[in-house]
Amino acid sequence: MASWLPETLFEIVGQGPAPSKDYYQLLVTRSQVIFRWWKISLRSEHRSAKPGEAKDTHEEFLENSHLQVQIALIFGARVLDYVFNLCEGKFDFLERLSDNLLLSIISYLDLEDIARLSQTSRRFAKLYIFVYESFPMTTFAIMEFKLTEGKMSEGSLSPVPVYYLTDGIT
Repeated sequence: MASWLPETLFEIVGQGPAPSKDYYQLLVTRSQVIFRWWKISLRSEHRSAKPGEAKDTHEEFLENSHLQVQIALIFGARVLDYVFNLCEGKFDFLERLSDNLLLSIISYLDLEDIARLSQTSRRFAKLYIFVYESFPMTTFAIMEFKLTEGKMSEGSLSPVPVYYLTDGIT
């Protein structure tokens, strides 16, 4: 694994499916998958239940179907798929970059490409909204006119706007 990755790769907490009131935590570190649970019940037989914890290495987790089923039931299939990818060494490096670095990278993209990128994750959607709302259109985009053959009048040329993301310096 890359050494610049944080110790905790992923963490999620949640309540079990109804009618359960149990509380769960899933933590994926560089070397382990840790699953914790707390039994919440008014019944006398569960009052003395202590919190539990299951720790597996990434390799053990990939073979532990019981734990995989529990995670899928509590957190959903998408979380399970994501944890599988982390355990197999498939990291989302782009998501782990700082906002400043991502904004620097985005500044080299066309507006259309930024809009497409914003559809890939919630984080990129938030960055797109930040960029779009932070810069007025006069500095955010430069109009470039291409001459194309017009269809409304005979052989006339009409301008078609094309937008480019810039830093506002022309």
